[in-house]
Amino acid sequence: MKTPADIYTRLQERLLHECQSMRSKQHRMKKLASAYNEYLDLDEEIKIVHHRMSIILGLLGPGRISETINTDATNCLGQTLEAFASPKELREKLTLWRAVREYLRVAGESKISDVQAFLAWIGIHDFSRQALESALQNHEDIFEINKRGRERYIALK
Repeated sequence: MKTPADIYTRLQERLLHECQSMRSKQHRMKKLASAYNEYLDLDEEIKIVHHRMSIILGLLGPGRISETINTDATNCLGQTLEAFASPKELREKLTLWRAVREYLRVAGESKISDVQAFLAWIGIHDFSRQALESALQNHEDIFEINKRGRERYIALK
């Protein structure tokens, strides 16, 4: 039979064990904190890149994505596409202002007529000049519109 003194001794031992265990874990956590925070940062960056890729996939559409996959010698895109909705679905969800923003990220300042021509060329036909102008005005925090002569130019702010 265990005496109260035996139980007391075991509790002391357990308390010391738990204390050492906790301190060891805290020390290990300090060592891992940098790696953990880097992991969180990378996870957030991946979400941002994934979102941007979704927009580009939608902008290019199914036909142009097939062409792009054929030019990818590393097959990076082919392997990565599994994590995305189909380019057709992404095209259907693509908003006009996001398409224009992605175009301007690549092309830089452009005539509105050039943006309109590109969108038509890439297969986005279901918008008017008025819809494009409206999208630009609704997102004036993103787009800058300048007039030079008779032409209107747009750029990202």
